[in-house]
Amino acid sequence: MSKKVMGYIVTLVVLAVAVTGGVYYAVVQHNKPLTQEQFAKLPIEEQFKKAPAGHYVHLRKNDPTLYRTTWDKSNFKSYLDQTFGTAKLHSDGTTDEKSKLGTNHMFDDSKLVDSEKGYGEIGQIFFAFRDNAKMYKEVEYDDNLAYNWYFDNPKAAQKDADVSANVTQIYR
Repeated sequence: MSKKVMGYIVTLVVLAVAVTGGVYYAVVQHNKPLTQEQFAKLPIEEQFKKAPAGHYVHLRKNDPTLYRTTWDKSNFKSYLDQTFGTAKLHSDGTTDEKSKLGTNHMFDDSKLVDSEKGYGEIGQIFFAFRDNAKMYKEVEYDDNLAYNWYFDNPKAAQKDADVSANVTQIYR
């Protein structure tokens, strides 16, 4: 073979390796899952498009966060009625209880019943659910307090009026 043909072959091989490496790098970077921080920076419409399948909860009517959960409806009711409702309190109204409610977020349970400083996250959720006729059927129906809180997928949640009006972040 002549030196000229050999030069073309070497150039083609180097070019093929470079293109293959570039395509591989682009595919790996494109398919890399977003961290929760990166996901949170996306506009809410993008978050709904990229949210993984699963069950989601909107824990308070005006809550700005929608949470993906592994719990079903009965787990929430059981936790609020039996675990949270019987939590051991310190004399100052705080507790050592911790809960994620089946999500990837650790909720603030430290001040369950502190009327001066306000309730912790779980306390707020507890009282929002207690007044929600869609959680507790025995509650007298009040349009201002009733809301859909459990969704089978993010698309169903996005169609809900309270979610679309208030949610600015999805916690996967």
